[in-house]
Parts: sequence; structure tokens; C-alpha cells
Amino acid sequence: MSLRTRLMLLSCVWILLIVVFFNWFIYYYILKKTTDNEVRQLWNKAQIILRDPEIYAPSRWNSGQLQQYLESDTLIRIISPNGAVRAQVSSSEELSAHPATYRTQYHTYVQNELGLLILFVQVPIVGKNHVQIGLLELGKGLNVVAAFMDLLVAGLTVTTGSVLLFSPLVGFFYTKVLVRPIRQLLETMRTIRSKGDFILLSPQITAKKDELGELGRTFNEMIVCLQENDRRQKHFVADASHELKTPLTVIESYTSLLRRWGGQDPAIRQEALNAIHSETVRLKGLIDALLRLAEVERLSMTELHPVRIAELIRSTAEQMRRAFGRDIIVRIGSEEIQCRGDEARLKQLLIILLDNAIKYSRKNVLVECDEEERFVVIRVTDQGMGIPSEELPLLFERFYRVDKARSRGTGGSGLGLAIAKQIVELHQGSIRLESEEGKGTTATVKLPKSSLTAFQ
Repeated sequence: MSLRTRLMLLSCVWILLIVVFFNWFIYYYILKKTTDNEVRQLWNKAQIILRDPEIYAPSRWNSGQLQQYLESDTLIRIISPNGAVRAQVSSSEELSAHPATYRTQYHTYVQNELGLLILFVQVPIVGKNHVQIGLLELGKGLNVVAAFMDLLVAGLTVTTGSVLLFSPLVGFFYTKVLVRPIRQLLETMRTIRSKGDFILLSPQITAKKDELGELGRTFNEMIVCLQENDRRQKHFVADASHELKTPLTVIESYTSLLRRWGGQDPAIRQEALNAIHSETVRLKGLIDALLRLAEVERLSMTELHPVRIAELIRSTAEQMRRAFGRDIIVRIGSEEIQCRGDEARLKQLLIILLDNAIKYSRKNVLVECDEEERFVVIRVTDQGMGIPSEELPLLFERFYRVDKARSRGTGGSGLGLAIAKQIVELHQGSIRLESEEGKGTTATVKLPKSSLTAFQ
């Protein structure tokens, strides 16, 4: 059974239940109001009868004294304590046939006898010394009320039947409007699956201010995200293929040269060996970078520990100073600064940032670390030639290089900053680049702080 059919049936059932409930409520509400009005009239008549002094003298009880209060479809009688009827007048045989019941308290009840609605009111007759000497009973046939209620039942029955007849039609159009966006979403998903195209839902759906509109907007956001990921994946495959093809082409060319005739010439042989070795080293570095990037993307940072970032910065800077023979200035705001993370990944992040700063600057490199509200802030500044401002946002894309600053001669693969960004995001931090051409570049990393209690 389709969703539309289920919704239509469910709406029909709910509408029918609501109509039946309100019909029941209206019937009993009107019946109670009309009955209460008749009861009030009988109570008033009973009070009028009880004002007659002869009512309090049992020896004078007779039907004649009650005759003056008799109306159509009514019964008036006096019942003695032994249950006998002492006086009675009636204008209805059905009321007269009703058995007399003696009670010692006020009592009202409505009875339906063979389709006749009858109302009875009983009032104790209290004589001297507050002793009950009899019971005054008034009865009335509610013929008018019964006829009106029959008419009301007929009208409510017709209403219920009409609702039952037209609710499927209303449910059909209602569910059609409700299910239409879902059908369009389903058709769009099927089209995407069959053709492989990224298709967005129309604004007619996404512009709605309801849950379906929110669903449409979320779907479009997901499609845009998938489209961007697909674009990046294709770009990555193209760039990776290009980066891998270049050294392989060089290696193939020199090996072909050696095979043909270069093997006999020492100079050519040495040149070929040097080129092959250089391209092999670059190829190995590129593959290592790709593996590190894949490893970082698979990493789930569920186990984070407090890291003394000051010690890690000093030790990493010293290693890079010895490796490259360059001066690296370290400025730490407090030796107790620490962040929460994975020490090995944070060291990899520092190596990437310092490696870039050293490669693209001939002057000293500055590393600063300080606290800022809830974050540890690390800044790595070089004094190189800088980067154009319009290219700064693109530097975190894989294989992206700024031509005049990120030349192939530096040996960079264009993956370093992409890996750095992945590491920072895994630590729930942020990274940004600021640069001015001719003056240098600053990489700023913000990482969440951690308390010192973990070391105590």
C-alpha cells in the first residue's frame, strides 16, 4: 500500500472519528440542556404546589386539590410513606401506568419507555417537627423534546454520511498536494541514480516554510556538497595522474636513452642516473604524501590527550633547524600552555608549516604560541615573497601551487596544506593564511585548550 493511500485512509478515519465524537457530544449536550430546562419547570411547579397548606394535612389529600395544577402530558400524585398513592391526576395513560416509588429525599430521573421520554421529579412533603409525611411526584412526557432529538439524530446522521462520502475525495486532493513534493524528490533521486547527474529540487518546493520545504533545502544542500566532492575528486584524480605521470615519463625517457645508446657514454649515463634518482625520490615523496593524506582522512580522533604544545614546538623547531640548517625563532607565551589532541598528528602539522616556511623564504622563520580565550594559537611566519590574496583560499586544495612561489623546483607536492587542514579539523580547530606579496606569509592555527589537571 502506497504512502498516499495510507494517508488518505488515515485522514478519512480521523475525520469520521472526529465527526462521530462531535455528533455524540452535540446530541447529549442538547438533550441535557433541554432536560434541565424541563426539570427546572417541574421543580418550580412543585414549589407552587407545596405552598398550599392543605398539602401538609394527609386527611385532606385528594385528586381534586391537584387538578388545578394539571397540564397536558403531565402527572401529579402524592405517595404515602407506605407506598400507596393517596392522590393522583394525570393527562397521560403512560405516566399513570408508571409504578409509584416512595423516597425520603429529592430525586429526579429521566426514563425512556417504549420510545417515550418521561421525566419525573420527587419532592418530600415535610410536616411539623420536620417529619416527612408523604412524597409529591410530578411527571411529564417529553414528546416535543423527543421529536426534536429524533430530528437532530436524523440531521447528524445525514451529516455523518455526507462526511463519510466526501472525506475520501477531500483526502485524495489533500494527500495529492502533500505527497507531490515527496514524489518529486523520489523522481529526482531516481534520475540522479540512473543518469549520474546532480539535479536540484525546484524552488517551488524549497521555498515552502514547512518540514517538506526544509527537507527539500536539506536535499539540495546535500546535492551541492556531493557535486563539490565529485568535482574535487575528479580534480584530485587529474592532478594526481599528472603529478605521477611527469616523473614516470622522465624515468621512462632516460631508461630508453640508456637502453639505446647512452649506456656507453659515461656522461650521459651519469646524467640519466641522477635524473632517475631525482624523479624516483620525488615520486616516493608524492606517494608518501598521498598515503599520509589518506591516513589522516581515515583517522577518527576519539582518543585525545593533553599535549604540552610548548615542548612540542621547541623540539620540532630544533629538529627542523638541524635538518635544514636554518634559524627558527620560537616565542612561547607560557610553558604551561597545552591543548587536547594527538601528539604525533600535531607534530606532523608543525613539520608541514615549518617546511613550507623554510622552503619559500631565505630569512629566519618565526614560530609563536600563546593563549586566546578557549584556544591555543600557533603562528608560523616566514619572510618570503608572499602569496597573492586571491589565491590564499585555494592553497588548501590538493596539488594546488602558486606558480611563482610554489615551483616544482622546491620539491613540494601541493598536498602539505591539505593534510594540515585535515589535521586541524580533526582537532576541532581552525587554520588560516595571511600573506602580503614581498613581505611574507603567516599561518595561524587555533586549537582547543586543555586543563592542566591531566598532568597532576
